[in-house]
Amino acid sequence: MRLLLLNQFGPNSGAPTGRILAELGSELEKRGHTVQLLATDSGYGTPRKGIRRLMEEGLSHLLLLGRSLFCPKADAVISLTSPACLAVTAGVIAKIHRARHFHWAMDIYPDVGVKLGELKNGLPVRFFSFLIRRAYQNADRIIALDEDMRDYLQKVYRVDSVVIEPFPPEITWPPPAKNSTETRRWLYSGNFGRAHEIQILLQVQKKLEDDGVRAELILQGQGPQFLASQEAAHRLGLRQIQWCAPVSLEKLGESLLQSDVLVVTRKAELKGLLLPSKLMLAELSGRAILWIGDTDGKTAARLSQEGRHGVFTTADVESIASWLQDLFTRNASELGTKPRATGVVRQQAADQWQALLEVAINPSSSSSVRLHPT
Repeated sequence: MRLLLLNQFGPNSGAPTGRILAELGSELEKRGHTVQLLATDSGYGTPRKGIRRLMEEGLSHLLLLGRSLFCPKADAVISLTSPACLAVTAGVIAKIHRARHFHWAMDIYPDVGVKLGELKNGLPVRFFSFLIRRAYQNADRIIALDEDMRDYLQKVYRVDSVVIEPFPPEITWPPPAKNSTETRRWLYSGNFGRAHEIQILLQVQKKLEDDGVRAELILQGQGPQFLASQEAAHRLGLRQIQWCAPVSLEKLGESLLQSDVLVVTRKAELKGLLLPSKLMLAELSGRAILWIGDTDGKTAARLSQEGRHGVFTTADVESIASWLQDLFTRNASELGTKPRATGVVRQQAADQWQALLEVAINPSSSSSVRLHPT
């Protein structure tokens, strides 16, 4: 089967979506497919707003459409969600190639922009929502990242979808390093964007320090809230806190295992619209997870049911501090389980994609791989 993969960011851009799509293509090539990945030359990591962002994303649509015209005929087109509304352009490309269209939703736009207050819910947004709805409904299959997104797509866009989780980075877990001090560590590693809760972490750390708990908060990553968090920590007079730049994939596993608790956040209003990219890796690490955001979603419920993770809202500063303090009084061996190999999860996701392609192209075919429909 000849596959055409589309995304604004390529595998070497530093964008998580670029890595995910490239690794999907590599896994599908191992299964005998011919894969071509199209991306633009857009840079990743520099915030762009207003007219500049609109022009850049419009150019990305034109580049992907134009370059697709010179590609060999594809049997299937797989699109991600950058640039915004790529499902629309990918649908056109699929029609030109007379190919099936599979859209893997990394987030739901323009809904995310409206929830974050970046977009006004006026006529332009309603127009783009209409285009996206038509693109979703015309696609051969929509793929969601978790059950919350699957439910949102059904409720708001009236489309069925299957759940295939994103590929985690392929990393090697080193032996856990023994903490040479009595200070326990809790780590937020990831994007410091507006979709995540950062300020509450500083409030919790303030409570821990006021109560004399020997706990260090580590903030690792980059984004708009990174510098703001440093200023806020200075105002609060925090002492046991450090900021770190993003680490390479080669060092990421070691970095995660050096902490006792891993923090994953998602603004409550973004339930079903995106999935924090670090969640799967945090789960595979075996460390206890502190989830801050919605508590009524299915992802939060799954974490809560495991028993060793903490699930809280942003109003639960006292409860979070108490949960951490209780956790930090236990032996380190009680705080986590053995890390699980990322390769197994990647193979499972690739198997799901293989089954999805087989069923869509040849509906009479059968597969032993279980998909997760609505």
